[in-house]
Amino acid sequence: MIPILFTEYESYNSVFDASYVGSQVCGDCHTITYAEWQVSPHANMTHRPSPATVVGDFNDRSYYLPEHFRQTELDELPAARMYMVDGRYYMALRRPDSDEYVPFPIEYVIGYQYRQTYLTSEPGGVLRRLPLQWSVPRDEFFPYWNYQEKIDESVADFWAQMESLNSAWNLFCARCHTTNLEIIDKNPQHTYAVMEWTDDGIGCESCHGPGSHHVNYFAGNYVNRVAAFANSHLQGEPVAYIVNPSKLDKGNDLSVCAQCHGPDITVHTTEIYRIYEPGYSGESRINDLSPFFQQIPLEPGRTAPTVETWHNARPKGIAMIFRSFVESAHYQLDEVRCYDCHSPHNNKAPAVPGILQPSAVSNQYCLDCNVELANQIAEHTRHQPGTAGAFCYGCHMPREIINLAAGIPNWTRTHWMSSIPDPRSSVRFGLEQAPNACNECHTDQTAAWAVDWIENWWPELLLAPPLPAPPLPVEES
Repeated sequence: MIPILFTEYESYNSVFDASYVGSQVCGDCHTITYAEWQVSPHANMTHRPSPATVVGDFNDRSYYLPEHFRQTELDELPAARMYMVDGRYYMALRRPDSDEYVPFPIEYVIGYQYRQTYLTSEPGGVLRRLPLQWSVPRDEFFPYWNYQEKIDESVADFWAQMESLNSAWNLFCARCHTTNLEIIDKNPQHTYAVMEWTDDGIGCESCHGPGSHHVNYFAGNYVNRVAAFANSHLQGEPVAYIVNPSKLDKGNDLSVCAQCHGPDITVHTTEIYRIYEPGYSGESRINDLSPFFQQIPLEPGRTAPTVETWHNARPKGIAMIFRSFVESAHYQLDEVRCYDCHSPHNNKAPAVPGILQPSAVSNQYCLDCNVELANQIAEHTRHQPGTAGAFCYGCHMPREIINLAAGIPNWTRTHWMSSIPDPRSSVRFGLEQAPNACNECHTDQTAAWAVDWIENWWPELLLAPPLPAPPLPVEES
């Protein structure tokens, strides 16, 4: 008791600018949360190569161009070879005009759930992204960018991919795969870079902001700790010198997620997203990205990879999943947030068991606000409770987002939760260009059939124009 009696409570500033200390320091106090984070995809996004971190097969594997892309006799040879020497991992690329192979030692591996990317270090300090990546579901190497962008494969193109500006991983991609990426120096050609970061992977301070003041404020002062616990849990106040996204204002709170999952980030805003940090800055650091959430119009029929849209202008590409959420009235008018459903510390886990799938749990999350529907599930959905059509997910979060990250098509759910099934766009553009929730289940029926049932069951929905109602795509105009 003596230390507490002679320790005084210290006031703190609500506006501050701190330094980064690293996730391990956070773990010294937050042991349970730190353990949850350690097994998360965020924590394990970026690693040095080792038997524990490499998921690709480097046991003398070869990658050949598919037969229909082979143009010369040299193309009958492997385009690349993956192997190990004395415990080091290598990807060797064949030169386009000879049978010589150039070995690239692997310095970092990125990702592991769906695909794994391999980086090599260049003399100028650039970590260069190699052209072949490992597909976990396919269990093989594949040229991701050719697959994603529908580009013909060739050895020359593989080399060209390593000359593009955005293949300099630590000048582009690293901002979302490390914590506190700082660019100290670089050249315009992206062949030279001096960089540093605090944590490999997405660490605690990526979401909670730099923690040096927080650590110093609580170190050895138990009165500060008791007061902070009481103020936070009883009065809902932020904890001193650290960010809790759920206690930030709208826009600031979702900026924490948007810094990496944000919609259609352009080359003009990449630097803004890189220097963003969660917090309450007094030095004009960027703490709010919400002005950029809807920066690019939802153009109908956009085909640019990862930011595609359907012909009715609804988000289609995987980079648009956050955009689909901010378009929703559930974000704009209500208080629905990412961390309501997704565990913030183990980001692959549900915040509540069962909430990330059609279930009684996810239905109850919706019914907590839509209380008038709690005893009217059958009347509201026209499906029997417990069946596929009676879950909120089925009609309001259909699988309209395409994810090609792993080298196979994977359809995931739109987060435009306030949308309602409206098959009229499907009649106008065709199901292949404008899907709808009804035909996602009733694949043996036409869009016109779905419109007839909407008119029969919910005629009031057809009084409004289709949502959204964009201009026609250029080819139809």
